[in-house]
Order: sequence, then C-alpha cells, then structure tokens
Amino acid sequence: MFKNYFKTAWRSFRKNKTFSILNTIGLSIGMACFLLIMLFVLDESSYDRYNVHADLIYRVDEHIKFGDFLYNGAETPAVMGPSFAREFQQIQQYTRLKNNGGLIISKGSDHIREDHVIYADPSLFKVFTMPMIAGDPENSLKEPYSMIITESMAKKYFSNTNPIGKTLLVNDKDSYKITGVIKDIRQQSHFSFDFLLPVSMLDQSRDNSWFNSTFILTYY
Repeated sequence: MFKNYFKTAWRSFRKNKTFSILNTIGLSIGMACFLLIMLFVLDESSYDRYNVHADLIYRVDEHIKFGDFLYNGAETPAVMGPSFAREFQQIQQYTRLKNNGGLIISKGSDHIREDHVIYADPSLFKVFTMPMIAGDPENSLKEPYSMIITESMAKKYFSNTNPIGKTLLVNDKDSYKITGVIKDIRQQSHFSFDFLLPVSMLDQSRDNSWFNSTFILTYY
C-alpha cells in the first residue's frame, strides 16, 4: 500500500516539479518555524523551575507615583522583607538580594575582576533551591566576611583542593573566608552569581526607611 502511495507521489512530483518544490520548501520552513517557536517557549517556561518551591516564590515589585512621575521596578526598601514576614502569617520565609558591583580578587600576583557578585540573607537557601557541594547552608552567610562561591570559582581559585576555611583577598584589603561551595547557577535562572556575600555587611540592609528603595530585591 505504501509503495503505491510513494509511486503516486513520485509521479505527481515529476509532472509538477515547480509546484511540488514550492510546497516542499513551504512545508520545511513551516516545520522549522514551529520547532524553533516550540523550543523557545520551552526554554522560557523552564526559567526558575529548578526551584523545588517555584510556585510559592514571589518577588515584590514596586510601583511609585509622585505627581506625574511614574516608576516601576523590582527594588524595595530593605525593611520590607523582615516587616512583612512579621505582619503576615502566610509568609513562611523571606530573603533579600542585592547586586552591589564587582570585586577584585587577588590570586598570587594577579588581580582578577569578578562581576557576578550578589549579597544575600542566610535564608536564601530556604527560599531558592541551590545544591551545596560543601559547607552548611544554614550558617554559611551568618558571619561577616564569609563567602560562598560556585563550583567553577572553587576550581578557578583553589584548583582541586577543598576551599572551605580558606580565604580570598578582596579589593586588596579584606580577607573573606570560604564557608560554602554550591553548584553553578543554571542558565535558566533570572539571576546568577559566582560569589555570594552576607547582605548584613551592607549599610543599606539596615536602613529602616520605607521611603528609600535601596536596590534590594525582596522575595517571599
């Protein structure tokens, strides 16, 4: 049966070559576009889905209006995280993130600029799913001058040795102790970092003003 179908299609193709070629090209382009759109949608919908509690995580956005001035953004006052957690029983946990610029890491005589740096609350690991290879997620960011690094950075600065307890010289003046190593952040994430520092080291994290959006991202 299929042999007869093939013969009929081949005869039709030979009799109407131009029309058949145009149909074949159109079908190929249509299928290619469909596959590309499907792959794009799948990639977009997979963002942040690696988090175990992805459906329960919310980021607070800010909408400000002063007269004719309108501003929409994700930055919030630092006081919002702990205040809302106290006031609303539905909030199980909160965490705050802040990108405060890069760092200069010393490695021997080399001074390396690292830009993927984020400051965060210790509760980060209770909100987001970030598998830790070494260290204690409960306590890794509780002490000043502590630092969590990704697996890639551990190999970059410490080769194959265990980095826990070792230090990195930052900005040619401060020594940060490595307290944790996590797996590299997946590409399908709306934020990424290589170095994670305690947000408590930033003065902005202790600002109690509700009128000062300190470029801190708040998650519940």
